[in-house]
Amino acid sequence: METKIILITGGTTGIGFTCAKYLLNLKYQVIITGRVKKNLDSAVSELGNNSIGFLSDTSSLKDIDELVLKVKNLFGKIDGLFVNAGIFKASNFEETSEELFNETMNINFKGAFFTVQKFVPILKNPSSILLNTSIVVFKAFADTSVYTASKAALESISKVLNIELASKGIRVNIVSPGVTESPIQKKSGMSDEAINNLLEHFSATSPIGRIVQPTDIAPIVEFLLSDKSQVLRNEKIIIDGGTTL
Repeated sequence: METKIILITGGTTGIGFTCAKYLLNLKYQVIITGRVKKNLDSAVSELGNNSIGFLSDTSSLKDIDELVLKVKNLFGKIDGLFVNAGIFKASNFEETSEELFNETMNINFKGAFFTVQKFVPILKNPSSILLNTSIVVFKAFADTSVYTASKAALESISKVLNIELASKGIRVNIVSPGVTESPIQKKSGMSDEAINNLLEHFSATSPIGRIVQPTDIAPIVEFLLSDKSQVLRNEKIIIDGGTTL
């Protein structure tokens, strides 16, 4: 069977890294991106054979162009794209700065938008694009106004992409994780106490009795990137352990 090539943006930690490891164990060829060389080198070293990493900032269109060129030169075309790179920084609506607004939207929406656009020419027919959004799109949380807007904007284009890219054999689907134990909380500006309280709350209130882990998400990501999901279009799989029931 031909080895499938998947690119994961933001693949050095958390959900992206765990999905890369899962795909590699199933004999995929995996490309990951990261913004910090030290983290990227460490991730690629741990992932080992059949993995490759590129320094690339999702918020930079120049970086995206260079990434596409490097991937094209190495592989020609790829089978799937997991648009996973994103940031979350907690901020009260009334205190949100223009700087935080721009940073969040540039990475979570603008960067994701142009990553998809620029990779279209080197996606195979058939191929899969998977967008990583969040339950914040339909469940309100305080201090997440910009993050929520960025993820809602990304999710909103999926239908359009499925119509416009159908003739190229490209399908677009969505994973919508709930609160997941990953480094994104540490980078959010939340205190350790606030993070622990958040995780404990969702562990206590979840029907599965624990917090969602990146390892819970990886098999679903693989399904949506694989040929097993070829008939799916604009499907959204909510991975939250039932906390939003």
